[in-house]
Amino acid sequence: MGLSKIGLAALLVANLAGSGPAVAQDEGDWDFGEDRSRDLSIAAVSFENFGVAVRCMSGRLSVVMSGLPTASGQRTIQYRMGEAPAADTTWVSGKDSNTAFAIWPRSVATGMSRGGRLAMGVPDGDTVRRYAVDLPPSTDAIARVFRACGHELSPPGEDTAPAGENFAGLVWRKSPEINFPDRARYETGMAAILCQVRRDGRLQDCTVESEFPEGSGFGRAATLGAHQSGQVALADASDGAMEGRRISFVTRYSTYDALLTPPPSRLPDRDEAYNPPPGREDDE
Repeated sequence: MGLSKIGLAALLVANLAGSGPAVAQDEGDWDFGEDRSRDLSIAAVSFENFGVAVRCMSGRLSVVMSGLPTASGQRTIQYRMGEAPAADTTWVSGKDSNTAFAIWPRSVATGMSRGGRLAMGVPDGDTVRRYAVDLPPSTDAIARVFRACGHELSPPGEDTAPAGENFAGLVWRKSPEINFPDRARYETGMAAILCQVRRDGRLQDCTVESEFPEGSGFGRAATLGAHQSGQVALADASDGAMEGRRISFVTRYSTYDALLTPPPSRLPDRDEAYNPPPGREDDE
């Protein structure tokens, strides 16, 4: 796939539509844009019919890939970045969308920032569509997006961001009692959460890795429930130390059996948001 500056420009212009955007590109780095009036920063690179963006919007980090086979809800993508081993990773798409959002964006974006060969296998009906592109390293653009969301990129060998659900040898002694947000505008959603374990197995310092839809309140509800009622124990029922371990998990919300709706996002070849807020008609 060849690098398409036209597609990349479309991505940046669409994401930064509004007042006072600033777009810049460092030699050899990803393109970077920000619009402080909308609390938005984005680093992006685009290939023919395929694009990747790392974005911070209203304090939430996301990694977005476009140009994929159409799918809805959660999807599993065979994913390999650089020298890391291949793995089945979970992403989220809107209804009948060719865009996917990473559930664990910090880990994905950190790997992408170092550049290298991105190879993926994405289910497409009864077949698997293969992607292989060479991502340029991003020494500045992705780091700026991370800082906008209050994070720092980890150097190689010091990654701390979770790459999936991990209970660190623990099990639930008491699952968190998590309430559906009172003011949620969406009937389905999910939140990926990272927590530290206290000596007694209770949870502290829980943070939101991602929530879908963004701004839905699902992440806040999940961290609140984890702090108030979640408790873990050693899987082997021993009396060993638990303090300081980190667990990562996903909480799913639904008032009925429906598809997940990821956050609104504008991407290449699409003039309007994929998922307008409730009360607006979809512009197809």
